[in-house]
Amino acid sequence: MAVVENPTTWFEDMVDALGKFEPVLPDCVRRELQELVAEGGKRSRVARVCLEVASEFADLHCGEAQVDDEIVSAALATHAAIATTDSSLARSARGVHLKVASLRKGRVSVE
Repeated sequence: MAVVENPTTWFEDMVDALGKFEPVLPDCVRRELQELVAEGGKRSRVARVCLEVASEFADLHCGEAQVDDEIVSAALATHAAIATTDSSLARSARGVHLKVASLRKGRVSVE
């Protein structure tokens, strides 16, 4: 949602940092965005745009764990990086040595 609220060259930044990659949206994250859309308000509009942007992303099935745990688990299984502005998720990902893409000064930074 951060790149929708603060437009960036996120895709180009990610390619520069990671090389060629395929964006993936876990279905549990898609459901969270759909729930935000249903709530109405500003966050609803942002979530709707996110879903439009992500309509071209590959799908990934989630299990029954908490969403953040599912994201970390999927990234570990596929050796993927995680893109997030959620500090708790980023900390969890870094704790298991995953690459984390986040926004810094309007640009994507990968650590």
